[in-house]
Amino acid sequence: MYRKHIWVLLKEKGVFRMDLTYILQQVLNALSLGSMLALLAVGYTMIYGILGLINFAHGEVFMIGAFTAMYAITGLNLPLAAALLLAICASVITGVLLERLCYRPVQESGDITLFITSLAASIGIRSLFIMLLGSRSRQFPMPEYLQGIHFWGEILVTDLNLIIFIFTVIITIVLSIFIKKTKLGIAMRGVSYSKKTAETMGINSNSIIVATFVIGSALAAVAGVAWGLQYGNVRPAMGYHPGISGFIAAVLGGVGNITGAAISGFLLGIGQVLFVAFLPSAYSGFRPLFVWIVLFIILFYKPTGLFRANIKWE
Repeated sequence: MYRKHIWVLLKEKGVFRMDLTYILQQVLNALSLGSMLALLAVGYTMIYGILGLINFAHGEVFMIGAFTAMYAITGLNLPLAAALLLAICASVITGVLLERLCYRPVQESGDITLFITSLAASIGIRSLFIMLLGSRSRQFPMPEYLQGIHFWGEILVTDLNLIIFIFTVIITIVLSIFIKKTKLGIAMRGVSYSKKTAETMGINSNSIIVATFVIGSALAAVAGVAWGLQYGNVRPAMGYHPGISGFIAAVLGGVGNITGAAISGFLLGIGQVLFVAFLPSAYSGFRPLFVWIVLFIILFYKPTGLFRANIKWE
């Protein structure tokens, strides 16, 4: 009885907010964030699964895609679809250059060297963009046809949230089919199991690694453009927190498990939003804290992730 009175008092004071409509609204709001984290997590887990590399520069590839689309729309007056294609091209070029110039030369030098190289690449790209462009945010315009809103009873739904969610689900399904059914996908799975064995069977592992970076970087670009549309601005340091969240989602799903990474991205996005949804607005800045709490729990109780991590490319 005492606990019940305390809970009512906290709700009346606005410390916690809890009703079914509010929860459903927050879950719907979280779908777009979860979608973006899912795309990032899949990119992380693909690269790790095939190269054994935690690509910390993935967040910067995400940022470059967002900036490319923003400049294409505001500077070149291109439609969103064309801007998205340019963003994918820019991110793919960045990802391939990272693989060729940074990771391939130290590929056989051990995990620690790869880790340090990846971290240095992330910090270097972010610092370079801050030096060239400054740290301020820049507006990311949203086309009018994405600004529609609808009401499902008392719940507000935006066209943008639905499109990002549906687009992400479609991409994840297509990618899963591609990995399991196509020759390139099967070759990727072969290299992820054993690089040496795949090479003895005539598979060019370096080409497969490049193809993996192309796919992962393209997914990061899509996530970056979606982020710009959802939050209305981009900045050089924007890749840090989403990048960390995407990495943790990959760990949560079992690093090397594509399906698990996508599902975990959605779960982590929803969890972040709900974590701050029941707190006063003054505490909204604590959202990143949730990510680190999740990482600590995973490493302590379930270091292999929620899904099977020992079998790659699920």
